[in-house]
Amino acid sequence: MDSLVRSRTLALLLVVALFSLALIGQASADQLVPVTERTGTGQAIERAGFAYLTGVRTYGAAVLWNRLDPLFHDYYEDLPLEEQTYMMPTINMAILLDPQFTQPYYVAAWVLARRGQVDEGVALAARGVENNPQSGLMRVNHAQLLVIFREDEDAAVAQAEAALADDIVWANLVEQYEGYAAVRTILRNAGREQQAAFLDAELERIDDEIDRLGVSVGHNH
Repeated sequence: MDSLVRSRTLALLLVVALFSLALIGQASADQLVPVTERTGTGQAIERAGFAYLTGVRTYGAAVLWNRLDPLFHDYYEDLPLEEQTYMMPTINMAILLDPQFTQPYYVAAWVLARRGQVDEGVALAARGVENNPQSGLMRVNHAQLLVIFREDEDAAVAQAEAALADDIVWANLVEQYEGYAAVRTILRNAGREQQAAFLDAELERIDDEIDRLGVSVGHNH
């Protein structure tokens, strides 16, 4: 327990330090931007300052998640997901720092929903879609929560179909395989047999590709 408290404290101190660095960097950039004419070199410095801030924020989110992920997968592996509330403060901070970081939305939404906080979990999943509309993981996550915890089949189908759009991005083949499997279940249960049959073929194709690459397919829940 003491080590967990120390871990949380270190994580909080890290975030404070990163924000301090960000503010210092922004202040330095602002001092160099011309007051009367924000063009040319001034605009370039301003853009560099924004990029600096973005990099600090995304780095901070990644550091927080990297400290949390081993606890989730190793130390608390046998603890039911709904009881893993120790993660929530760190997850919330990671999302705040980097709204395009999809994994924290995914885990936190399921923790909330399984604890009975369904509205909060579904709302967080919807926020993940809003901030990452091209993420297949976020679309499938929202669809699953809608159909399982809300029994809102129409809304779930809409998200499931959105996960099949041409511009959807998957982190890797395993994520795509598991996402398509979840979408197939939702669509087949809704009577969308033609789309489900298409996914049958796609899953076979992706499975063959995974086998060729020697990648193992895991399960998230």
